[in-house]
Amino acid sequence: MNVRSPTVVVLALVGAVSCRAGSGHDVPPVNALVVAGDSTFWVTSDNVGFHVRRSPILLARYGGRFYEVYVTDDDRSFYDAVIDGQRIFRRDIVSGDSVLMFEDPEIAKLATAYAAAHPMERPLGPDEDEAEHPSLVATTETDIINVVGPFVTFEQTADMEQSKRRQLHEIHRSVVDLRTGRVVGLDDVAPDSVVQRLLHDGRQAVKVAFDSVRHSHDERASQATEILDNFVFNATSFSLVVANGGPAIAFYVPGRGARAGGYALPLPPLPIPPSDWWNEIRAALPNESPSGMDVWKGATTDLVARYDSASDDALLLMRSRRGREWTVTRVPTPVERLHWLDGLQRDTITLRALSRAFDDAALPPGGVRLSMRGTRPSAIEVSSR
Repeated sequence: MNVRSPTVVVLALVGAVSCRAGSGHDVPPVNALVVAGDSTFWVTSDNVGFHVRRSPILLARYGGRFYEVYVTDDDRSFYDAVIDGQRIFRRDIVSGDSVLMFEDPEIAKLATAYAAAHPMERPLGPDEDEAEHPSLVATTETDIINVVGPFVTFEQTADMEQSKRRQLHEIHRSVVDLRTGRVVGLDDVAPDSVVQRLLHDGRQAVKVAFDSVRHSHDERASQATEILDNFVFNATSFSLVVANGGPAIAFYVPGRGARAGGYALPLPPLPIPPSDWWNEIRAALPNESPSGMDVWKGATTDLVARYDSASDDALLLMRSRRGREWTVTRVPTPVERLHWLDGLQRDTITLRALSRAFDDAALPPGGVRLSMRGTRPSAIEVSSR
């Protein structure tokens, strides 16, 4: 088995999938991108009906421009040492220029230290295999969790074994600003007074969660009690999310040690005040969310995501202001955001670039591109019941 093979594979549906829905000359005009589940759907219509194109591409939109966000492997292995990380890139879909947003500094440090300690070894080439039982195996996997305007939340799982003994198994969440390529802290997204409140409320949430486990009579809770001390609140481990129609911070408390390493305790979102960067994000969120659905209001018609508690899918509908509805397609949940493209009808450069990006999302030049988040289980659930 080649332990340097990517542990996260490119998603199914590698390439754009197109289908048609609806028919007739009375189909309302629509041109929109819908981000749902692990894919982006491009919904358009003409006198034939609705057209739905699906791609695993992950798009960020800020400053009026679209960017693709993707992950590639960063393999720095030697014959007797597997040192393999992953990088996050941002690509301007119009210019095609890609810019490195994040790479794991620990992987680079390990590779440099190993090379210095073993001057007779050279880095492996792309088609060369490592030793059957390498003395060092150090890997990090990077999963993109979500995109909120220019901010990308990602999760890293780090593993290290030396001489067949596990040295490290940890998980952490961070947020990178695509405008600067810098990992941000709480003070970058909230004023100082709010940061203090977030830290206080986060620590209190950990205490409440732990008390809930300790007072539960569930057998699983009894087992979890034994490792609670291995979960330590970390102010740098958090997601930037949308909660109740506004921006929020969701702390992610990592576990440590042999029993808790690789697990994390997700805490409830804590609201933060909207800043200037929030205005553009708000346009992609539902205008209203009555029970069982989300509604994005267009110029003359609305796009509706109708949810069914018995299904993992949502039904996409177009709805006139008089209440008439047309079925578009079904999409996986959650339906996270929608970008109306009506204003780009005359911007053929951007539209053609989007079309190329949809086609090329799963066919990167010179490496594996992982456009959407992974689904590896990494969190523990604490119930207050």
